[in-house]
Amino acid sequence: MIVAYVAVLDADVLHPYISVDLLVRLAERRLFRPAWTEEILREVRESLIRRGLEAARVDRRLQAMRDNFPEAMTGQVGRYLAVIPEEVDEGDRHVAAAALAARADAIVTRNISDFAPEELFALGIEVQSLDVFLLNQWTLDADVVLDVLGEMERDRIRSPRTLEEWLNALEPLAPTFAASVRSRSTEAR
Repeated sequence: MIVAYVAVLDADVLHPYISVDLLVRLAERRLFRPAWTEEILREVRESLIRRGLEAARVDRRLQAMRDNFPEAMTGQVGRYLAVIPEEVDEGDRHVAAAALAARADAIVTRNISDFAPEELFALGIEVQSLDVFLLNQWTLDADVVLDVLGEMERDRIRSPRTLEEWLNALEPLAPTFAASVRSRSTEAR
């Protein structure tokens, strides 16, 4: 099955473990196709190491992402930098260029204002918060999203978490999404 919807995942949504775990699992289920660059993954690496994670552990995580999603790696970004609107923050121009190179539909980020959404929309790229993106995935296929959250719950062996605990952890990053999932899971009880 070919996945038509492509989303460039900014570094800031790839370093919180809960969001990267959820995004990767949703991509494995083919709700969307992720895209990133070596520069984005380098930013993730630097951020995680700065936060105290062991470099070898971080490298394993990033290599697993490369191995599991070889099509996500986007090259030829430099040739698109010239067409990125100047309103896009200098530090995020490479992410916007990656979106053009990948022919992405969206950029998923926690720093929407850095991306000049209106200007990028004119180029065919929607800038979405993690919350909006996850809510869109929920709307697209809530059953798959619930199944993925259930997997996350079951796969956590060392320090198990219930669905409610996962939602509590996700709430600061994606409050509307967490509330929507919570509402449906409460109705199902």
